[in-house]
Amino acid sequence: MKRFHLGAPLSCLFFIIRVSVALRTDTGEVDDVYKVVMGRVHHSALDWVSKESTSSLLAKLQSDGSFSDLHYGEDKSTSFMTHGLRQGALMYHHLNGEDLAEEVLSCFTYITYDAPANTDTNWWGQVIGTPYRMWEGVVLARDLLPEDLLLDFLNRYWVNTLYGPVWNLKQKNENMAGGNLAPRAMCAEVEALLRGEYVDVHAQVTEQLYRELAQRQGWNNAGLRPDGCLHQHNMEPHFTQHGHLDHILGNLYNGHYGYELLFYDSLIVWWYSGTELDFDDATVEGMFSAYLECQQWLFRGHTIDPTTTGRFIDSGSAVTKFGTRTGVRDTGHILQKVGRHQQEVAAVLHRYDNPIPDPEYALSGNKYFFNSDLTVHQQREYMASVRVLSNRTTRQETWTSGQNVDGYFQGDGFMTVLVDGNEYGHENAEVFPVYDWAKVPGVTNVYNTTIPKFSFGSYWSEQFFNNAKFVGGATDGSIGVTSMVYQRPHLPLTYLKSWFFFEDVIFVMASDITLPACNNAIDNDAVITTLTQGAFEGEYVLGTEGGKEEKLGMGHHQEDSPAWLHHRDVGYVFLHDQQHPLFTSALTHTHKNKDLNVFTAWLDHGFSPQSGLLTYAVLPASNLTKTRAFAADPDVEVISQTSDLHVVCHHPSKTVGAVMVSGGQVTVGMCGQVGPLDLQVDAPCILLLTITSHTADATQLDVTLADPQQEYDDITIKMSVDDRQVEHKILLPSPPHRGSSTTTSLTV
Repeated sequence: MKRFHLGAPLSCLFFIIRVSVALRTDTGEVDDVYKVVMGRVHHSALDWVSKESTSSLLAKLQSDGSFSDLHYGEDKSTSFMTHGLRQGALMYHHLNGEDLAEEVLSCFTYITYDAPANTDTNWWGQVIGTPYRMWEGVVLARDLLPEDLLLDFLNRYWVNTLYGPVWNLKQKNENMAGGNLAPRAMCAEVEALLRGEYVDVHAQVTEQLYRELAQRQGWNNAGLRPDGCLHQHNMEPHFTQHGHLDHILGNLYNGHYGYELLFYDSLIVWWYSGTELDFDDATVEGMFSAYLECQQWLFRGHTIDPTTTGRFIDSGSAVTKFGTRTGVRDTGHILQKVGRHQQEVAAVLHRYDNPIPDPEYALSGNKYFFNSDLTVHQQREYMASVRVLSNRTTRQETWTSGQNVDGYFQGDGFMTVLVDGNEYGHENAEVFPVYDWAKVPGVTNVYNTTIPKFSFGSYWSEQFFNNAKFVGGATDGSIGVTSMVYQRPHLPLTYLKSWFFFEDVIFVMASDITLPACNNAIDNDAVITTLTQGAFEGEYVLGTEGGKEEKLGMGHHQEDSPAWLHHRDVGYVFLHDQQHPLFTSALTHTHKNKDLNVFTAWLDHGFSPQSGLLTYAVLPASNLTKTRAFAADPDVEVISQTSDLHVVCHHPSKTVGAVMVSGGQVTVGMCGQVGPLDLQVDAPCILLLTITSHTADATQLDVTLADPQQEYDDITIKMSVDDRQVEHKILLPSPPHRGSSTTTSLTV
C-alpha cells in the first residue's frame, strides 16, 4: 500500500493556486479550453466547498487520516461522504492561509488506501452520493496531491465502485431522473478534467444534457415536459399482461431532484460557456427554460411550494428553505455568469430576497402544469398553489422507511398561500416535522390519526392516484380555474371540488361531499376541510354570523356559526349560510429541543355527509378591514353548485368561471352588470369567460377552454348575451399538449 508524507519543506512542493492550469500531457502543450474550464471549476469548488471550522476538523482528525466520529464501511456511504466534505473544508482553510498540507495528504491517503470497502447496497450512495461530496476537495487539492495518489483516488471513487463507474450510461442510461443524472454528469466532467481526458467525456455529457433539457415530445423520465417544467422520478403508465394498471407515476418534484438538475447542469453549462466546447443554443435555452418557465413560479421568498419536495418534506426542519436556496438562489447566480436572460434571472433573484418584490420585478399570473395537476397563482402581494390528483398523476413520493410516511393526502388539493414566505416557519424551524398530515391545507378528507402508509412502488400504485379523469385546470395566464373529481381508490369519500383564482380572491367550492354511513360505522371519523396549518403568528381574529369578533391566542376553539377568520394577513370568508363548525387550534410542539407554535383551522362536515356543500373565499394579503368588507359584501357570486356543475361570477373583472363535468348548458344571468348570459358546450370542460367590452350592440369576450380529461380535439361553444347569439368551434391543443388551455376572442 502506498503512503505519502511531507518529506521536504513545503516550498519544495509545486503548489500554486492558479486560474490557468496546463494539461498533463507528454508534450506539455497548454490547452486554452482546459485553462478556462479548470479555472471555473476551481472557483466553483471554492464557492461550494464545506466551510466547517478548522478547530472542529482537527478535533476529530486522527493520525492515520481518518476521523474519530466516522464509522467507515458500517453506515453505508455516510462516512465516505462526510470524509469527502471534510477534506474539502481542510483544503479551503489551507488555501486561505492555514498550513494544513500534511493533514490534507493524510486524509486523502487514508480514504484512498486504508479505508474499508464501501459496501452500500444503494447504487446512488456509491455512484452519486460519495463522488459529489468529494469533488470540491479533490479539485482544490489537485496540485497538492502526488499524481499517483490523485489517480488512485479517482479510480477508487469514480471508477471501481461496487456499481461501476460514475459515468456509465449503459447501466444507468438517460431514462433515469435528471436530478440523478446531472450530478453524475458533473462528477464525470470533474474526473475527466483532472485526468486530462475531458474532450470525449464532455461530448457524451453534452449529448446527455441536450436530452435532459430539450423540450420533450413524449413521456421521458428526464427533461422538460410539454408544460415547461422539470419532472422527476416519473415513468410512463405501465400495465400488466391482463390489462390492469401496475403503476402510473407522474410527479412534479422540483424541491430536491429538480434543483439538483438545475444546479449541477447550470454549473457544467457555465464551465464551458464561451469556449470551443460550449453547449448548443437548444441546450442552454433548455436550462433557462427550466429555470424561468417553471422554477420561478414555485417559490415565495425563501419558501418553495411544499408539494414539490416529495419524500423529503418531513425529513428535516428546513426543507422548503433548502430547496429554494439551491434551486433559485444558487442556480440563479450561476446562470448570471452564462450571460443570457440577465434581466429575467435578476428578477428571480430579487424575488428570492424580497417576498414583496419591487413592482418592476414582480411575477404576476396564473400557470397550470397540466402534466402534474399543479396550479400556481402569483401576484406581487402573494403566491398561492393547489396540487390535485388524477388518474394520470401520483401524489408525492413516500417511503414506509420514514420519509414522508404520512403523505397520503398531499395530492388531494394541498393549497399553499404565502405572503411573507415564512408561513411554514423560519429556516431550521419549519413546522413540517410536527405536522398533522391528516389536516393538509385545502384538502377535504376523512380525518383519521392513523394515516394509510404505502411505499412508492408498483405494488402499492393504486394508493397513489385518483381514479378520476376529470381533473385539470384552465388558465388565460392571469387567472384560472382548477377542478377535481375526487374518487381515490379504496376510499369511500367522493366529491367535486373547484378552485377559482382571481386577482385578489381565491374562491373554493365543493359539492356532493358524500361518505356512506356504512363505510364509517366503526371508525366514526368526521369529514373535514382544512383551511390552513402553519406557523402561528401570535393571535388570530374570528368573526361570527352574529357580528361578533374575538381575538384568540394559544389553545383550542370551536365556533358553530363562523363568518370569517383572519390570521397572518390571510382572510377566510364562509358563504351561503353553511352550517359547518369551525375548529381552530394554536399549539406548541417540540422538535429537536425547539418549540414550534402551529396554527390549524378546519371545517367539520360531520361523520357521514350526504351530498354536502362547501363554499369559502380565501383573501391573501388582506388585512382585517378587507376581510370584514368582503364578508359583508362578497364580490364573487355562486351561479351553480351541483354534483357536475360549478359556476361563479367575479363581478369586478366581469369573469365567469365554469366547471362543466357533463358539458351542457348554464344560465349565468348578470355578471358585472352585463347579461343575461347563457352558455352551452358540447363536451365536458373547464372554462373562463371574461367580458372585455360591452355596448348595446355588441359584447366582446375572451373564452379560455381546457379539456381536463385530455381526450377531445375540439369543443363547440354557444353564447347568448342580451338575446344575441354566437356559435364557435374551438380547437383544443393536440398531444403532447392535451390538457393545456386555449383562449379565443368572440363577439356576440
